[in-house]
Amino acid sequence: MASAFPRNIDELSKEWLSESFGAEVTSFEVSFLEGGVLADAYKLHNIQYSAANAEAPSSVVIKLANAVDERRAYALSNNAYVKEVKFFTDLADDIPLRTPIVYAIEDDGSRDAEFFVIMMEDLTAHSRVFDQVLDSPNEAFTRKINLEAAAMHAKFWESETLQLDWIGDAQGRYIFPLDSSCRECPSNVDTYVSLWEKMFGENPFDAVGASSSKELTDLVAGPKCIAILDYMNEVMSSRPQTLLHGDLRADNIFRTDPDLGKTVDESTITYIDWQLVCAGPPGPEFAQAWQHSLPPELRRKDKDFLKQYHDRLVQLQPAAAAYTYAMLIEDYKMSFVIWWMALITLGVATIPVFDQPEGERMKALWGQGLPYMLIAMEDHDCLDMIKRIAAEVG
Repeated sequence: MASAFPRNIDELSKEWLSESFGAEVTSFEVSFLEGGVLADAYKLHNIQYSAANAEAPSSVVIKLANAVDERRAYALSNNAYVKEVKFFTDLADDIPLRTPIVYAIEDDGSRDAEFFVIMMEDLTAHSRVFDQVLDSPNEAFTRKINLEAAAMHAKFWESETLQLDWIGDAQGRYIFPLDSSCRECPSNVDTYVSLWEKMFGENPFDAVGASSSKELTDLVAGPKCIAILDYMNEVMSSRPQTLLHGDLRADNIFRTDPDLGKTVDESTITYIDWQLVCAGPPGPEFAQAWQHSLPPELRRKDKDFLKQYHDRLVQLQPAAAAYTYAMLIEDYKMSFVIWWMALITLGVATIPVFDQPEGERMKALWGQGLPYMLIAMEDHDCLDMIKRIAAEVG
């Protein structure tokens, strides 16, 4: 009889691991990696077997549904679990990007895959993550990631895959993966500001180089919030679509460990966390990728990055010429604002744990990344764009 899959880390057993690996596990150790907004991750290491087995791993990463009921409910409301489960079971082998080797994947059979487990390759055995706080991509790696994204976008351009019910909207509209968070922005903004001030000792709108962020926030969190959001969604719904990772920030990307001495061209990139995979125009992909992953001095080369990306996309998929560079830039800018609206709501759920041991890194991540984001909106005159949209929606 097959062992029940673990719904939390305390249920992880030697029997289940043995069945998954096809080799008898005699012992293992567990370390907590990260408790994010959507899911929890653990590293299993020093895995011991009853007999030598060159194919069985000595360490793996286990991903589980968030142990906190409220955060798990939030993930479910955005279909995050079923998306990642479906991605690895049905789609990962078809995309032209490297994803982790999966040793086991199971879920509870519910429509939303409320409880699941994904046991995957421990990438640290040969690769290193682009730590957003301490080790973000340099220009050469940023360009490499952009060109690899172009290959995926070209392959799935206006593809039938986008019609899968866990990827795209039945009517073909673009729906931001965290749309519900954007719509809750007005009811959360005051709490967000208060929590930020308490945690970081300053007003979130005081970031140097982000003087327009307060006025912009007042607009998108004001009476016209939904109308502004719907307008931006409708513009992007009118565009051609492709497959988007949805959360292409530095913390979700590994490259060959630099200590192995490989050049950027020689290095292999691996992409993780496919919980927000969706159908949409390419612009939103790069907002999340760069707005708080890259320091402003590098991110300010983004229009050049996007031109190089667009050229490669059209080269690989000539039909993508219908999605002009001007459309790409407009969607990119609108997505800055959409992500900001979502993160206000996410911040209310996340900031309170920053003063706990497990929240230490998240505090550093948000403390650096959110000011970067506000600066990006300033640099791209997003306030003027939102003023224009607000005037158009009445």
